[in-house]
This record gives sequence, structure tokens and C-alpha cells, in this order.
Amino acid sequence: MIHLESIEIYEFRGIHKLHLELKGKNFAVCGHNGTGKSGIVDALEFGLTGNISRLSGEGTGAVSVKDHAPHVDSRNKPDKARVVLRVSIPSLRKTVIIDRNVKEASTPKITPADPNVLKVLEYVASHPEFVLSRRELIRYILSAPGERAKQVQALLRLDRVEGLRALLLKIANSCERGIDPLKREESQANQQLLRALDIPRLETEKLLEAVNNRRSILGLSPIATLTVTTSLKDGLATTAGPVQTQRIPKVQATADIKSLRELLAGLSARGTSTSCELLIKELTALSTDPLTADNVTRERLLRSALNLINEEACPVCGTFWKQDDLRKVITDKLRHFEEITQKIETYEKQLEPLKILLNDIRDVSVIVERYGTLGGLSGSSRLLHELSSTSASRHRQLENLLPLQECIAGLQKFTDMPIEVAEAVSEIEAHVNAIPEPTQQDAARDYLTVCQERLEVFRGARLQLRKTKEEAALTRSVYDVYVKTSTDILGEIYKEVEKNFTDLYRYIHREDEGKFEAHLIPSIGKLGFDVDFYGRGLFPPGAYHSEGHQDSMGLCLYLALMKHLLGNNFTSAILDDILMSVDSGHRREVCNLLKEHFPDTQFVLTTHDEIWLKHMQVAGLVTPEATIHFRKWNVTEGPIDWNGYDVWHEIENELKDDNIHNGASQLRHYLEYVSKEICHRLRAPVEFRGDGRFELGDLLPSAIRQFKDLLKRGEDSARSWGKTEELESVTLRKMNFEKIVIQSNVEQWQVNRAIHFNEWANLRKEDFTPVVEAQRKLVESFVCSKCDGFFYVIPPRGRYEVLRCSCADMNVNLRRK
Repeated sequence: MIHLESIEIYEFRGIHKLHLELKGKNFAVCGHNGTGKSGIVDALEFGLTGNISRLSGEGTGAVSVKDHAPHVDSRNKPDKARVVLRVSIPSLRKTVIIDRNVKEASTPKITPADPNVLKVLEYVASHPEFVLSRRELIRYILSAPGERAKQVQALLRLDRVEGLRALLLKIANSCERGIDPLKREESQANQQLLRALDIPRLETEKLLEAVNNRRSILGLSPIATLTVTTSLKDGLATTAGPVQTQRIPKVQATADIKSLRELLAGLSARGTSTSCELLIKELTALSTDPLTADNVTRERLLRSALNLINEEACPVCGTFWKQDDLRKVITDKLRHFEEITQKIETYEKQLEPLKILLNDIRDVSVIVERYGTLGGLSGSSRLLHELSSTSASRHRQLENLLPLQECIAGLQKFTDMPIEVAEAVSEIEAHVNAIPEPTQQDAARDYLTVCQERLEVFRGARLQLRKTKEEAALTRSVYDVYVKTSTDILGEIYKEVEKNFTDLYRYIHREDEGKFEAHLIPSIGKLGFDVDFYGRGLFPPGAYHSEGHQDSMGLCLYLALMKHLLGNNFTSAILDDILMSVDSGHRREVCNLLKEHFPDTQFVLTTHDEIWLKHMQVAGLVTPEATIHFRKWNVTEGPIDWNGYDVWHEIENELKDDNIHNGASQLRHYLEYVSKEICHRLRAPVEFRGDGRFELGDLLPSAIRQFKDLLKRGEDSARSWGKTEELESVTLRKMNFEKIVIQSNVEQWQVNRAIHFNEWANLRKEDFTPVVEAQRKLVESFVCSKCDGFFYVIPPRGRYEVLRCSCADMNVNLRRK
């Protein structure tokens, strides 16, 4: 894909201006917390994607890239917050410039902007996982199985697999939930049809017998068999004789009005009143007991949640759950409310006949209302319409039991029926009774017409119910097949990732965990992860392994996933302080792992630990030149790295203000830092300290002695080979170095006195300036005047061969003839 060649950062995050040359190689950024390392990581991610992970997503609140990516001093100038990247695309053999600012983050200037380049950069921008911090890394290890599955599948670009699975499950559950309401509709249509047919049960023989009796009256041929297309009125339009149609079928209307009267009588029946009074009393007692009422609410909440489960997530908070597991958890919790549950079930059983009564009143009153409308009785029709609406409203009050007060209110008004309703029914009944009695033929014709209408409604309800059942079975089958297929395919992918992960982890920990095993266990919407613990069994990573082991596991799993996802296109990764807890021995192996197993991947690594930086350099993961070491940060200047110009310039400023203490302190800190670098490059022997805390007195004298010794070796080597000019050059350098050392030693005592505030020490600028100049000359003695690089010894281990600088202006042979 790409290699990072250079980056320029302007007014971005905590950086005012910074230019780094990465040259397509591994690069390390070191510095204590708060020195600006993450600003470089953010700039790289922003330059490539237009986004910053730590400023977006879950938990960021009001923080955003637009408002908070610019430096705080340039927050009102987002166009000035700018990152310029120079990247190379090996597959295209092209170098590309990406110039992106916060104001126009989605439209960077890309040069050259040919289609092939844009395609590659678009692919890179779609893979923000090339930036990894410990926060993201540890989520692969310590997350719950469901969350881990989401993280891993998102990394592998398989999140659509899980999204489609959840969608199919939602569709299947939705179809299944639609069955019960349709069953009720079918039952209601069935009751209305039976009332029209005037038969007790819906049986084909009984239906045909009743229908054919009427058809024979009209001289119509009997219906032999009943199919889904059979019309009970078949041939009715061809019957001879005048047709006297009635707007209201008197016989059927009489039956419907009778049914409504019976239902309304049920409202005022003593048994109904007694049931309501008993329920009101018990529910009122529940509502006045806060603890019991709270338990009822909790029980109903759990029961509602149980009914609302339609995907692999909690319907209340959205947390991932496997359906069966979630149902079990909720069912277990419901057992704690067993007494309340039993009471509620009792109340619901007592409420059921009341709800059925309300439903029947609603349905039949709609039919009788139509008779009133057909008869021109608008006032009575309106009252029947209100009765239908009131019945539906009270049914809703009783439907869910909660809130209790609402249910109680519905029960208190349950038997209330305005006298006007009875009068309206009587008026409609009187109108129907006034209709002349139909002839036998007219009654038969009305019978067939009404029965056909209600048969069609019943057929429609039954057809819809059957279709919904078939859809539910089909969608559930599709879901099951999809789950099995995707699980099998994911299992193969995870098996490969598991092997790569195991190999990588064994490489890092081969000394103590050479037989390490790990298992990625995929299931519906989950990814279990168990690892071996010294042959004692498989456990979750957080069970027994230390944080250091968990960190290295996270890195290995990330690398295994990226290897599977990108293969040879895994050419760059930015790892932000990811190994904070890994011990020094295993850090060295991590360096070797990255170097040997991913030789074509450019790693940009940040760390706050200088020892970790040294491990990278010693292992050859990064070269000394491919590092930047920040020593401090401030809001005015941004990150400040350990380089001579900045330090000497700052010390000079302190001297101008006659602030000797601050100047001496900065000088000592810089000398400690630079002495470590010199000792490392010259392979100077330093007394070992287990805590890695070396003071200036441990380092600088060793560096001076080593450099003298190396120059002496150079003299001996040149003399043995008979190289007079080289001998003279090395001898001159050695003599000049000794003079500088003598001068620095003469002035050295004043530094410590100034730092420790000895009471008798009262240095002034004139006293301390020679100290600074002497130390500056001493440091410059270890640096090439042409390439500004420190001198170093080749090879880094074993017998000394050469003392040189990067540009080879100094190239002293250390081997004698």
C-alpha cells in the first residue's frame, strides 16, 4: 500500500510546527507523558484519513476533530491546522503529497491526483486500524465475547456479516410476533361468520347444509364442495323475478343487535361487577405498598424485556447478548419475583374475560353502528361509535396491568354504560323491527350476501395468518442457514488467525511459554478467547496472565488480524505506546518479532520509556537517526526535542535573565541525556544499575574514557598499517579532545554547586558562562561537524571495527594489522 516518507505539522493538536523525515523506514518517538508524542500519531492518522480516533466515537462527548484538532492558540483558524504527508506507493512507484487541513478535512489536496493514486489512498483511509493505541489493543483481549466479536469483525471488515445476521433475526422475530394478533383477528372473523351462518361451529358440512338450504329456496344449484374460491352467492344475480333488496338485512341485523344486547348485559352482570370490585381492591392494595408496587414494576419490566427480545442485544440498554443467554438471565431474575409473578398471573387471568368482553363489544358495536347509519339514525350511530372507542380505550387500560392506577381506573369505569347507549341500541332495534319482514327468498338472499361478505373477511384473515406463519418459518429458516454458514466461514478465518496469533506469541515468550496454545471460539454474535496458562488449562486472558502478557497478546492478535486482512499490503502501522506493561526481556523479543516477521511493514512507534527506545535501537528495529526524543512540551512552543540548538539557546536565555539555577539545571539534564546517547553509540562500559537510572557522574566520564580509548586504538591501527595521514588526523583529534576535556573538568565543579544551592556559592552570569561554553565544546567533540550526527562504533556488538559518523567524514579503522 504506502510507506510514510515525511510529515509536516502546522498548528495541529499541541504542535505549532514540526517536520519529520521518516524515509519509509521504521521510526520511533520517545518522550515522557505530555511531551507531544500522541500529537504526531494524531497528525499521521488525520493526514491519511481526515479523522482522529481519540477525538471521535464513544466517550468523546462534545470533543470533535473540527473544534479540537487545531492548536488551542489557533482554534478559531481551522484552515491553519494542517498536515502535509509525503508517502510512497510501491505498487505504483509513485510519491504522493497529501495536504489536509481541519477546515476542509474531507477534501485534501493530493498531488498527483490520478485515479490509481486516489484508489490506493481511499483504501488506506477506509482502514483506520493502522493506528493502534493500548486502549484499542486491550479491547481485543479483555472485552466480553460479544464486544470482542464486534471489534474483530470490524477490523476484518466483517461487521456487515454481523449486521446482516442481526437484521435477519429482527425480521424473523418480527414475523413471529405478528402471528398472535392475526390469530385474534381470525378468531373474531370466525365468530362473526358463525353468527351470520347461525351455526355453532365452523364445519364444512354444517356450513354447506345451511347455505344450500337458502340456495334451494332461491332455486340455485347446491354447492358440492367448498374451496377458497367458492362463492356462496354463485348464480344469485341470475335468479328470476323482481329483486327487492333491503339496505339492512333484517334477520342478520336482529341477530347482531341481540348479540350486542347480551354483551352489554354482561357489563352489568353481578359476576362482572364482583370481579371488578375484587380486582380493584387487590390492585389498590398493591399500589399503596411502595415495595410491592416497585416489585410489580420490576417484574413487568423484566417480562416486557423478555417479550421484546428480537436481536442479539438487550432491548433496554442495547448491550450485546446471545438471545438464549439473555432469556435465561431474565428468567432467572424473574424467579426472585415468584410471589409477585403468581399474583400478576392470577390478576391477568381474571382480567382476560373482561378484555375479551370489551373486544367483542367493540367489534359488534361497529356492526350495529353501520345499521344505524344505513337507517339514517346519525345520533344513535354516533353513540355506538363512542361505545366502540370507549371499549378499545378501556381494553388498553387493562392490557398491560401497569401502571396500576391506570388499570384500576379502567376497572372502576368498566361497568359504566351511559343510558343513552341502551336507548341508541333500542332505537336502531326499533328501526330494524319496523322493516317489513322479508320474503323467504329475500331472507335467503340477504343470508347468502352477508355470509359471503363475512366469509371473505374470514378467508382474508386466515390467509394473512397462514402467509405470516409461512413468512415466519421461512425467515427463521433463512436466519438459521445464514448463521450456520457464516459461523462455518468465520470459523475458518478465526482458525487461521488463531494459528498466526499463537505463533507470534510463542515467538515473544518462547523461553517460558514455548508450548502456548490459544483458542478463538466463534458462536452466534460472539468470539470467545481462551489461552493456555503454563499447561494448567485454557482460561480467559484476564484470569491469570499479567498485564504485560495481556499487552503482548493484544499486539500479537492485532498483528495476526492485520496479516490476514491485508497480507502483503500491511505496509504501515502506527503503534502508540502499546507495550507499557511488557517487561524489558520480552520487549527485546517484540522488537525482533516486528523486525523479522514483518520486514516489509513500516512501524511508527511511540514510547515514554527510554529503555524501550534503546531496545528498538539495539535490536535494529529503528536506527538512531530514525528517532526523535522529546524532552518537554509547553503550549507556546509545543514539543521540544533533545537537540543541541534548542538546549544551548534556552540556557543562553536563562543566563540573559541571570537565572543561573535554571540554566545549570537544564545543562545537567541535557548532559545526562546526551551522555546516554554517546555511551550507547560508543559502546562505553557503564556500571550497571538495575533501575536504569544513570546519573551524569556514571555516564559522562565513561563516555570520555571510551572516546579517548577508541582514538588511541585508531592511532595504533593507523600506525600498524602505515597510514601516516590518518595517524596524524586521529592524533590531532585526540589532542584537541583532551584539551577540551581538561577545560570542562576545570569548570565542572561550579555546576553541582549551583544546582544544589550551596549557601556559599553565589555564581553570576559571568561565572557560569564559561561552564556552558566548555560543556558545549565537550559535547560537540562527539558530533560530526558535517552531518551533525554522533560518532558511533561498528559493529554494535563484538570486536571493535570502525569509529565513524553517518556521512563517513570521520571513518577511523580500529583494527590493527
